[in-house]
Amino acid sequence: MIRPDVVFFDMDHTILGIDASVLWKKYLCDLGLAPADDRERVDYYLKLYHQGRTPVEEFVKFQYREFIGRTVEEMRAMTHQYFEEHVRSFIFPDAQAVIDDSEAHDIPTVLLTGTNRYIAEPIVEAMRITTLLPTEPEIVDGKFTGGYIKPFLIKQAKLQKAREHCHALQTSMERAAFFADSINDLEMLESVGYPVAVNPHENLLKEAQVRGWPVEHWSL
Repeated sequence: MIRPDVVFFDMDHTILGIDASVLWKKYLCDLGLAPADDRERVDYYLKLYHQGRTPVEEFVKFQYREFIGRTVEEMRAMTHQYFEEHVRSFIFPDAQAVIDDSEAHDIPTVLLTGTNRYIAEPIVEAMRITTLLPTEPEIVDGKFTGGYIKPFLIKQAKLQKAREHCHALQTSMERAAFFADSINDLEMLESVGYPVAVNPHENLLKEAQVRGWPVEHWSL
């Protein structure tokens, strides 16, 4: 069996049965830390994402608003509690099995996601993923500003980050695997030697079928 040198994963609806960023905003609404109408707003951004039309600057301003003025310690406490209460139970067993098999064969695994570091960290820790490559929120004088350190990891920026990581591992994208569910990751899937569409949305499913890519259907 031929194995890749590194295995990349998208996060939402790939290794998780939820969109952790959308649920995070609704969690903040439940706590009274975000306005109630943010529930509808975050669903609006999710719809745009599935269409491949995320307005990055607008979305970051909306999604990072509750980070402003808080310390790393405060946000880590909040996001770890959020993970335990709302995310851990949505980890796909099939995703964990791929990660465990990779670990058993000394193949590094990478969570490559547009989601910010502090929401993604507990997921990486729980699943024993080797490396986290997320979007990085901006921190000044120990507190979040509500901004981010460019690039926002989506589409071409995500691909470039993966290429840089392969270079650091002294391998190539042709020797990498990538698991993803969204048309936003088409460039990544086209570039790796081992593309896998997981629970793909209709637009990605069509692409996978035309290109003969493996399609996996993972469930809880």
